[in-house]
Amino acid sequence: MERIGIDVALPDPRPPTAPEVLCDPGRLLALAQSGLASDSDPEMERVARRVQRWLDVPVALVTLVQPGQQVFPGLVGLPEPWASRRATPLSHSFCQHVVITAEPLIIENAPEHPLVRDNLAIPDLGVMAYAGMPLADAEGRVLGSLCAIDTRPRPWTPSQIDALRDLAWGCSVELRLRLARYDADQERTRRDALESTLRTSFEQSQSLLEVSQAFTRTATVADVRDRIVELAAGRQPPVYVGISLLQPDGRLRRYDDTGPLAESGRDADGTWTQYPVSAVLPSAAAVQQARMVHHGDRAAFDAEYPPSAQQWLRDRGLHSVVAAPLTGDTGVIGALLLGWDEPQRFDPVELLTLTTVAGFAAQALHRAELLQHRIGVAQQMQQAMLAPLPTVPGLRMAARYRPADSREHVGGDWYDAVLPAADPSLVAVSVGDIAGHNLQAAIAMGQVRPMLRQACFDHATAAPSRALSALETAGAGLGVTAMGTAVLAYLRGGPAGTWSVTWTNAGHPPPVVLAPDAPARLLDEHDHLFGVAPLAHLPRRDHDAVLAPGTTLFLYSDGLIESRDEDIDVGIDRLTALLDEHRHLPCQDLVDLAIDRLAADSPDDVVALALRVPAT
Repeated sequence: MERIGIDVALPDPRPPTAPEVLCDPGRLLALAQSGLASDSDPEMERVARRVQRWLDVPVALVTLVQPGQQVFPGLVGLPEPWASRRATPLSHSFCQHVVITAEPLIIENAPEHPLVRDNLAIPDLGVMAYAGMPLADAEGRVLGSLCAIDTRPRPWTPSQIDALRDLAWGCSVELRLRLARYDADQERTRRDALESTLRTSFEQSQSLLEVSQAFTRTATVADVRDRIVELAAGRQPPVYVGISLLQPDGRLRRYDDTGPLAESGRDADGTWTQYPVSAVLPSAAAVQQARMVHHGDRAAFDAEYPPSAQQWLRDRGLHSVVAAPLTGDTGVIGALLLGWDEPQRFDPVELLTLTTVAGFAAQALHRAELLQHRIGVAQQMQQAMLAPLPTVPGLRMAARYRPADSREHVGGDWYDAVLPAADPSLVAVSVGDIAGHNLQAAIAMGQVRPMLRQACFDHATAAPSRALSALETAGAGLGVTAMGTAVLAYLRGGPAGTWSVTWTNAGHPPPVVLAPDAPARLLDEHDHLFGVAPLAHLPRRDHDAVLAPGTTLFLYSDGLIESRDEDIDVGIDRLTALLDEHRHLPCQDLVDLAIDRLAADSPDDVVALALRVPAT
């Protein structure tokens, strides 16, 4: 006999989550059909007063819990400003837990209760003791809570709990009667409105989710402004986006799309980018009042601002503006200004979205400020470590450093030239590369470079390999674990304007020699890297050459010649051909040409150092 299988849908054993309960469409529809919200309702007010009298409490509430807030159609004893608003966000709600669990919630000492001890109702509303009973419709959906609140810890007696339960039952009956009297036509109309509201709420939540993720990779004010332009592109995107940030002197500096910023304080169009926070402008008003300011048309704008501001609006072809404060951890840090070229009517949902955009933008701007501070410190450290080249009679020098990390502007490559006092005729020149190209590499370079300088001073009368070996010995003894490549060259002036050079190469790319009337050639003799413990016992060699008048010696790091798609020899050939073709250029121009032409997109740090013996 053939078996017939029947699929039976088993109930979901997983309890519903808080969002599933609070956003349940049936519950939201019942809330809407009840006709109750934050407006005062006479019957609900009477219930609240009975709770206050019967339980002898300072505060009693009839609460309906919506997805984003709780409203009080009946209340007594609630402090301001909440009593006037007749609502609080869910961050201040104990009643939401009654709705989510569909069970009474009895709390004798809120700061010690694990469910609510972090709730903002404790510090902001003074809630210490709480007793809440569910208010349910005929289908058993919990719409809210009838609650008694004390501003001091207290035990609740069984008779008080029973009284509150009886009052909640009567209040629930009243809610069910209201729902039962709801007319079919009104029900259909309100259902359609609710569905529209739910759709809007969903779209808004999606939009806010997009907002929360949009600023994660921003690093500059320009990045933040670009994200704002993308996020504000709703039914009619703004034609103007401006950011004004408070400066240390208390003035506002405006960053907008009228042109590049200039240190003079003016934009490319000649308008000032800095203005006092007391200025009569929408952005200044948003900062001073810490609230959103909006004007839907020019008439509304003109009624608030002087002729100079009116002209500013017209010069940009704007008719309506919104200014939102940018609020960070330390308070208002500036303002966001959006402008449209047509009159606008701003509904609350749009303004809420713009407020949220401004909030996330403020956090991103704070991060950008911290990053810029870090960049400034890193740049100062890098500049301090890369000291200016000395002036040496009979020798011309020029150098340039370009980091791989465009955010921090630091790296592990270096160039250097020193004049050891032990040998007045000596110029010690080095170019090196610490493994890595970030702030850590720069820190390691900051240790290695002065140690190598000291070794040159101590061993000026010996060969350069002796100084490089002394560097490794000192590094091992001091625990400096930096590893890398380097060329160290000793140059000395000779007769008839010639210079002799003795060098040692620790695994570094070969220097290039451009001698008069001769093709470019490489000083390609080299040994092992420095800082590699298993290789420390191997000897280092020194090599000699003579630089005739008119000769250029070009040293560089591997960022100038390396490419992921090519063999390094191809990069070296490209460099030597370029130097050979342009050998007539001054040293600085030759260095700049090599870096700009060959390392524009290099992922590594780049250093170039050119030394020239002038022609006699």
